This record gives sequence, C-alpha cells and structure tokens, in this order.
Amino acid sequence: MKNPVSILSVGVSSPGGATYGALLDTSCWPVRRVEEVIPGYGVRDVSTIDLSVEPVNRWRLRPRLRRASPLSHHLIEAVSQTLEARPEVDPARVGIVGAFFLGCVAYSVKFYKGLTDEGRRFASPVLFPETVANTPLSHVVAELGIGGPVYSQVGDTSCWTSAIRTAGVWLANGDVDHVIVAGAEEFDVHELDGFHSVRWFNKTFPFLLAEGAGAILLGRENKNSIARITSVADGFSFRTRTQGRQAAMDCMALFDPRVAVAETATSWITPYAAAATAGRTTVPLHTGPKVEAFNASCAWNTISAARLIQNESFQSIIVPAWGLSQQIGALALA
Repeated sequence: MKNPVSILSVGVSSPGGATYGALLDTSCWPVRRVEEVIPGYGVRDVSTIDLSVEPVNRWRLRPRLRRASPLSHHLIEAVSQTLEARPEVDPARVGIVGAFFLGCVAYSVKFYKGLTDEGRRFASPVLFPETVANTPLSHVVAELGIGGPVYSQVGDTSCWTSAIRTAGVWLANGDVDHVIVAGAEEFDVHELDGFHSVRWFNKTFPFLLAEGAGAILLGRENKNSIARITSVADGFSFRTRTQGRQAAMDCMALFDPRVAVAETATSWITPYAAAATAGRTTVPLHTGPKVEAFNASCAWNTISAARLIQNESFQSIIVPAWGLSQQIGALALA
C-alpha cells in the first residue's frame, strides 16, 4: 500500500450483538456444545456458537431480504453502521469490497438438497440466486444506495488483507472517495463436518466457531479517524502445513520486530504463529475463548486493534490473518 488509508468508522454484527462492546468478551456469546463419537479417539466435546441465534433483524422485513441468508443480514447490519456513523459520506461515491470464505452456504445446501432429493427439474429458481457469492453485497448496495464499484473476494481468512489492498488501490486511483471493506461468514453442519475432517478442531487449540460480520469505512482523510492502515502484506501462499510455517515466517519478517502483534491465531497454525512472532510483544484483543469466524473474525480483530490505537493503548499494532487453507497476510495499524 503506497499511501496509508484511514479507518473512519466501523460496524459489527456478532453472536454477542451488534455493538463493539459485544466483541470484547466472547465468554458471553451463546454457545452450543455437541458431543461427538470419533472412531479411534472416543468422545469429545465440540463447541460452536449456537447457529439458531438470529442476527440483528431490523432488515428482515425488507422485500429483497426476506429470503436472504444469515450472512446477508449480518453483512448489511455491519455495513449500515459504518455509513450511519459518517452521515457526511456520499454513498454514491462509496465502493465496497466483501471478503468471504465459502459464502452463502445455507442456501447452497438447500438448493442442492432439493436437486438431489427431487431431481434436476425441480431445482428451485428462487433459491439459486442466494447461492451466488456476490448476492449478499448486491442486497447491501441495493438497500443502502451504494453507488461505487462492488467486488466480492473469496478465500480463507487472509482474503481480508487482499480486500484491504483492493480498497487502497481504488482510493489511490480516485475511483471512489471512500471504500467499505466487509468480512462476513455463515456456517452449516456440512461445513462443520468438513472442518473436522481436515483436523481444524482439536483439544490442543480450543476455540469457538462463529458467524457474523464486521466492516470498516476507509478514506484518505485523517480527520477524526479511528486509526490508519499503513501497510498490507499478502500473497504468502502455501499448500502444506510445513509451507504454512514458512509463509508465516516470511510474512512477519516484513514488519518491524518492535511493533506489537495481535493474538489472532487459531487451530493448527497456532504454534507456527507463535514461532513467527517470537520475541515480539503480543496483544490479546478479547477476553474469553478465542473465536474463528474466518473473514468476519479478521474484520473484528482489525476493529479491536484500531480501537486500542484510538484509545492510545498502543501506537501501532500488526494484525495477522493466519489463513488455515491457503495464505498468510497481515495489516499494520498506527
């Protein structure tokens, strides 16, 4: 990123609620514990956020959102908060970049279940549009009157850093006056089964899986900003866990070792993240158990780090995005 950009406002929709305070103590979030019997391993407890908890529903009665996925409801709540906090910003000159891992999974499952149970002739044309990765952002821009470019990026947690870089390019080119970068996720039991299969859950590195959204409004001005994003590091890809360790080391080597690093690692990459940040000051962003919501949690982590800088607790913080399947990235805030 050639020129720093400012975080002007933020928005949150999490299992704990639709405020920044809801992020601070994850022990208050609604949790569902499930006992699983795993061949060769016996019985273990699996903790996830209770997926039956509805997101903030002030948008639920809007005609185009009545059949929208939970991801869309989380997303529009977070994005709308960023604009409501800055009424002087013209939505017509705002672009938006979304970062997602698997997108609208709930409706994809419903669509393909109908197809496999009843045959191809009965695949629902009503459900199909909600399976497309860009649909949630389409709902958001239509409801909020956002007139700039709209772009959805799909990838693991590191997709958040790529979305930030895209926003910086738009601002540097003068394509828009402001850009909203939003990360959002939703989950389904099929996903949870897949995550277990690739050994992303274990007792050694316990964490909660959550769904929700976070958003930040970026601009070039610095007046009344929360913090500034001074650099972005992304593109440190890997195909194996051994390569992931090296990618983590290479990414963190780009940053000043005197700058504090936010504690954001979960799952198998936790010891590799610890090795890559050895000797640095680390910053816990929340109390309670760690949470993995992929791009949503990366948005929440960025928001929490920015608030610490705004409160002058730190002069600068590095916020890593420890991708679990594809790439490592990081942001530097000051």
